Amino acid sequence: MLRVCLKVRRRTESTRTFSPVAARVLLGRAAKLLALLTILILGTGLRPPAQENLGPLEGEMAELFNRKMLSTYEGMPLPVVEKMLELAQVRPGERVYDLGSGDGRILIMAAQKFGAYGVGIELDPRLVRRSLETTEKLGLGHQVRIIEGDMLEQDLRAADVVTIYLTPYGLSKLEPHLKKFLHHGMRIVVCMNQLPGWTPTSLITVLGADKRPYDLRLYVISRPGDWVSFSKFGRSP
Repeated sequence: MLRVCLKVRRRTESTRTFSPVAARVLLGRAAKLLALLTILILGTGLRPPAQENLGPLEGEMAELFNRKMLSTYEGMPLPVVEKMLELAQVRPGERVYDLGSGDGRILIMAAQKFGAYGVGIELDPRLVRRSLETTEKLGLGHQVRIIEGDMLEQDLRAADVVTIYLTPYGLSKLEPHLKKFLHHGMRIVVCMNQLPGWTPTSLITVLGADKRPYDLRLYVISRPGDWVSFSKFGRSP
């Protein structure tokens, strides 16, 4: 009995002398941990599938892919994706076309965070399957559409915003096709490289998670002498 009483007494004394400062520190740490957990939970839907080896293409599909491929696939960091869509000032209900949509990460963020409709054009059937699986899992099948095919054969006139992440070679091949579908108010955002002969409306540099800089160029299509579309995107005459 004596030992039990001593233990109870020590615990009581410890509680009475507990520092208010220490309590505030513990509460602060708990609040930070809760905030971090909340961010992780909310961000789960925006997290793209990890890049992995997709395996080889075979037969006629491999021949078609090698003949029509404009650029190798490289997933863009999510902070860069977000800045890309912010730069274009994507609004709810607009149509975002991603040329070479890969695993669909740009379309997913455009739908989830900006309320837009996404249309992806991707030549690689393995990436098409992956992006379709992801959008269905996230419940975005009604908001995101993936077209398996050559971007140089697609009609782009319905696009409000076009996002592009291609090599200079790919951009040189795409540029003549893209010019066929330009219309007043269309915004085009290109990551890293630039459309040959075009002057961007805006240019920003964003750091990825690995501290690698990504240049983002915005092109706003406007009728000659008409500054209305430019003024909407932060530029005045």
